[in-house]
Amino acid sequence: MKNLNVLGKSKGVLLFAFNSRIDYVTIAKRCARLIGKNLNLPITLVTDSDLTLDSDVSMFDHIINVENHGTNHKLSEAGLWRNTDRYSAYELSPYDETLLLDTDYLVLDDSLLKYFDLDYDYRLMHRNHTLDQDWNDKMGLYGIPYVWATVVLFRKCEKAKLLFDMVGRIQNNWGYYSSLYNMRTGNFRNDYAFAIANSIVSGYTLDHTQSFPGQMLTLEKRITALELRATGIVARDETNRATILPRMNLHIMDKDYLQSGQFNTFVEEVIGCTE
Repeated sequence: MKNLNVLGKSKGVLLFAFNSRIDYVTIAKRCARLIGKNLNLPITLVTDSDLTLDSDVSMFDHIINVENHGTNHKLSEAGLWRNTDRYSAYELSPYDETLLLDTDYLVLDDSLLKYFDLDYDYRLMHRNHTLDQDWNDKMGLYGIPYVWATVVLFRKCEKAKLLFDMVGRIQNNWGYYSSLYNMRTGNFRNDYAFAIANSIVSGYTLDHTQSFPGQMLTLEKRITALELRATGIVARDETNRATILPRMNLHIMDKDYLQSGQFNTFVEEVIGCTE
């Protein structure tokens, strides 16, 4: 294990990767390399893929093989994805304090480390914005506000266990909760499940003491390139429009780009950066 805090509490990052048309394991490997570069925390991968013959798994400190019980869901752009069983993160994590990240969240700075110093049982991402707008919508016509399960911080404690147990109950009874909360789509989403679970665990209130300070930046359009610059990052879309961004963590929706050789080149540039 690479890193322990001064009180002897283990800290680490947990990633889930279940392949479909999208090669989430490859994306997870690239994500893990960025995490190792910028956070220097141990990383555990949860997957149903057999990586015993894979020689390129050095970026992970632990690999936990599980059977994924979810089914494939169809998205208009991203193809097929398998996103269930995230509730098992509490039981599977080998760490006392865990940073649970989606593999499409690029860790490009060390800002996440400071959240371990906060007073928390768990922290969720309540605020998100894109290049065009803040994304502070509700999950349905009469639903509660979004929570983004892209970044979750939790420590082993009773309240965090209640949260993840509730996420599991919501997943296993999704038809009921989807109708109860007037979801816009019938597909199960971890964002929805964590939002509902957080509301229930918090006494059916919006408890913002459990939220991360600040907000997440999401690039939701198709990407042709991310370019590393001395002062930040240039993101190019399919129209070749260039957007200059500060050097910061990014949530990337374009999974095809994350599987591409262009993205691998970007990761190599970040890893080689000695600033």
